[in-house]
Amino acid sequence: MMKQRTKVFQLRLTPEEAALLKEKSASYSSVSHYIRSAVAEHSNIDVKKKLELINDLGLFYRKFQNEPSWAGGNLNQSVKRANELAVAGLLAPEYIQEVLMPAILEARKTLNGIKKELDAVTRKAVKL
Repeated sequence: MMKQRTKVFQLRLTPEEAALLKEKSASYSSVSHYIRSAVAEHSNIDVKKKLELINDLGLFYRKFQNEPSWAGGNLNQSVKRANELAVAGLLAPEYIQEVLMPAILEARKTLNGIKKELDAVTRKAVKL
C-alpha cells in the first residue's frame, strides 16, 4: 500500500530555472515525480560513489590512453639506435648517458604515474 502524500513543499525559481525544470521533467508523469526520483537517486550514496568511480575511470583511460605507447615508442627508438651503434662498434658512453638513460627514466616516470593513479582509482573501487 502506497503512503498518501500530504506534505507540500514550496520552491521559488527564476523563469530560466522553472523552464529547465519543466524540460528535465518532461519524460516523467509530473514535476513532482521527477523531483522525488531525483531526490531518491541523489540521496543514494552508493549510486553517487559508483558514478564518481565510473567518471574517474573514464578520466584515467582518456588521460593515459596514448602515453604508454609514446613512452614505449621513444624508448624503442633509443634502444634500436643504441643496438645499431653497438653492432658497428660506435656506441659512445655519452649516447647512453645523454639519450638512452633519459628515455628509460621518462618511460619509468610515465609508467609510475599511471600506476599511482590506477592504484588510487582501485582503492576507491574497493571501498564500494
